[in-house]
Amino acid sequence: MENGTSDSDTTEEESLSSDNDEIDEANLVKNRTKRSTTWCAVEDEGAPFTPKITWPPPSPSSDWRRLRPVRLGNPLYGTKMQLYSKTKHHLSVYPDGVVRGTPDDNDLHTFLKLTSAGYPGHVRIKGLLSNLYVAMDKKGRLYGEPDMMEAATIFIESFQGSYNTYLSLKYAHLGWYIGIKKSGKCKRGPQTAYGQKAISFLPRRKRFQ
Repeated sequence: MENGTSDSDTTEEESLSSDNDEIDEANLVKNRTKRSTTWCAVEDEGAPFTPKITWPPPSPSSDWRRLRPVRLGNPLYGTKMQLYSKTKHHLSVYPDGVVRGTPDDNDLHTFLKLTSAGYPGHVRIKGLLSNLYVAMDKKGRLYGEPDMMEAATIFIESFQGSYNTYLSLKYAHLGWYIGIKKSGKCKRGPQTAYGQKAISFLPRRKRFQ
């Protein structure tokens, strides 16, 4: 030490007056104080663990497998109804699997429930008393089906003014509809056609209001 100046002060003074850029950069990095990184949301080894919060919390009902288009039905009256055809018969489903029309609106077998089949306009028609679904076989005949997962139970509902039509999804390429003759017997699919009175149904919900 000379003239009251320490070796460290001399070294620092030399580094500050150095013309060598590499030495200056090395000294700058060496003397730089390490900053805390917690303020910029970077994890630090010494910082306490903070669990990640997800909001809203996950719910089983929000599983993507369950998210499919759904037909909501009439929000005022619901999906329970009678289907009254232009041929003056109610569509009815009996416990023995017979599907036919009846003019008797007091027949409990005419009480139906329409449920969504997963896509807009795709519905299943269930007899509330028989617990069977209206279905169409390969010959176009209507019958009561206990298995709701059977493809033959799905119909495409279309609206024509106050009346609805029900086209078999399975046989849509053939144009087969649910239809009731004037006698009350159901028409076979090949005998139905767009525009017929037999395939037009008026939903009646007065019994369920």
